[in-house]
Amino acid sequence: MKKAYSLLFVLAFFIFSCNKSTDFYKELGRGSYLTLVNIVNSNLDANDPASIVALKVSSNGEPVESVNLYVSAIPSLNKSDWKLLKNVPFSGETLLSTTHAEIAAKLGLTSGALIPGTVFYLYNELITKDGKTFSSINTSSTDLETQFAFNTAMNWRATVICAFDTAPFDNKTFIVVRDDWEDFAPGSEVTVILGPSTNQITVVDVFPTSDAHKDLVITVSPASGVATVPKYTYGAYSTGGTQYTAATTGSSNFVFACTETIDLLLNHVSVGGSNFGNFRLILKKK
Repeated sequence: MKKAYSLLFVLAFFIFSCNKSTDFYKELGRGSYLTLVNIVNSNLDANDPASIVALKVSSNGEPVESVNLYVSAIPSLNKSDWKLLKNVPFSGETLLSTTHAEIAAKLGLTSGALIPGTVFYLYNELITKDGKTFSSINTSSTDLETQFAFNTAMNWRATVICAFDTAPFDNKTFIVVRDDWEDFAPGSEVTVILGPSTNQITVVDVFPTSDAHKDLVITVSPASGVATVPKYTYGAYSTGGTQYTAATTGSSNFVFACTETIDLLLNHVSVGGSNFGNFRLILKKK
């Protein structure tokens, strides 16, 4: 279970005590970052060059002049991996968007033939009116972007969708690639089974609670692989302890048969208590 901090502590830590060299509040002044208004679409049609992914954002901090939108084939805070898609003038709530064709062109891929299950990583770089630039590289991404209260929109993802097939998930072993909630280390193994209903799979003991435990049941859209987990209580980590709920959030939740991958962004909340924020869980078939 991810260690939690109160909002007051997070704010104090973020503004006053972070000693990372990339802390923009300490080294560059007050700075600026984008906040999420809403995700318009984050799925690309594998066969349609005109399909669009889009994000509507606002800002916090110093006035923003424009936003550079970059794409990378891998998740990276090394700017040499980023390819500039476009510069977007900023005016209050601003739409950031790009197409299948634009991404393919920048990454040297064949437009209209993107591989289903592929994820592209989009990075937003602010340019303030006084000429400073801020992105995930220099805005203390560990302290700012992972904290739910800041509602940041400094990076996002475009996913090429593919149809659901039950075969890779019929009582199979999956490897934990990423668990931001920190119940499992990368490389740990979990079991995935079909059901309990049509177009559903169950991840067994993915949250290893010991009291009132419930397994993670995922409903999958047959045509696209889009995954949904309605809010459910998965139990407590000790007898009589605090119980927790989880639910998918945002639009980047998928079960891909073509890549044998489960990729979820889950919002964790203690029952009758705190919203701990959103944490990604990625599993890959062994």
